[in-house]
Amino acid sequence: MGCIMNTSEQDVNSLTYPASSLKTLWWNIMDNWRVGIIPLPLFVLAGILIAVDCLNDSLPNNIVVMVATLAFFGFACGEFGKRLPIVGKMGAAAICATFIPSAMVYYGVLPQTVVTSTTQFFKSSNILYLYICCIIVGSIMSMNRSTLIQGFMRIFFPMLCGEIAGMLVGMGVGYALGLAPFQTFFFL
Repeated sequence: MGCIMNTSEQDVNSLTYPASSLKTLWWNIMDNWRVGIIPLPLFVLAGILIAVDCLNDSLPNNIVVMVATLAFFGFACGEFGKRLPIVGKMGAAAICATFIPSAMVYYGVLPQTVVTSTTQFFKSSNILYLYICCIIVGSIMSMNRSTLIQGFMRIFFPMLCGEIAGMLVGMGVGYALGLAPFQTFFFL
């Protein structure tokens, strides 16, 4: 079953020479060409902006710029590791994303502006606490619900017994050392 269409000269021309081919090409690149999870045009733009900030010696250490900087260098090194001939299939992306930036800092290859801004960012923002929480919550949320409930039911009673035993042993050691149980329980 077909549909009846009113074809005018403009419709025929738009079918012959699509006006949106540039737009389609752009979104094709955005959807299919990636470095890590970042689309290639945004990756190139981030690299240009980071390079300009490094040349001006003014790379800010706020969270937006640092997330873009860390993503740029991490995904670039990860992509390099993923494309290595033999070890690329054995986890080289994670190893390269971890150790290549460290080696670049050690050998002085990375611009000092990037090193200084990244160091200040990690010292001032405590972003590692957020990262660890996100990994824990993400791993818990990705588990199957029934498996999670069954695992919790199996571990709850032994965990509760371990907590109570730990409290009693700690209070006993404190009492043996001459401390009051209240002080041992609440202040040590």
